[in-house]
Amino acid sequence: MYQFDTASIPVLQEDSKAAIAAADDALLTNSVLLTTILQTAKTADLPINITQDLYGNMIEGSVKLLEGREQLRKSIRMMHSIARHHPESPKMVGCPLPPMAESPVVPTKRKSRETA
Repeated sequence: MYQFDTASIPVLQEDSKAAIAAADDALLTNSVLLTTILQTAKTADLPINITQDLYGNMIEGSVKLLEGREQLRKSIRMMHSIARHHPESPKMVGCPLPPMAESPVVPTKRKSRETA
């Protein structure tokens, strides 16, 4: 049986929240940069072959950031799953978790599926 050290749970919770916030900030920053590139390219009257590459690269970067965020979600879900296998282990209350995941944990300020 796996069991988390009680002292590690609050650290894990905060680090999970911080990692998700950082991923969201990276997506936002990338989106702002794409907007700036679009505006700059338009005023510079760049040819389509250049703008196509610029826009494509930025969008591909956004997709990769989103893929990384998905891997983060899966890792957090795995930690919940590990915690669930030991009935006496501390619960990861407050850790962000997708609403459809199977877990006894209900993230703060969200309703459980039973009360939704």
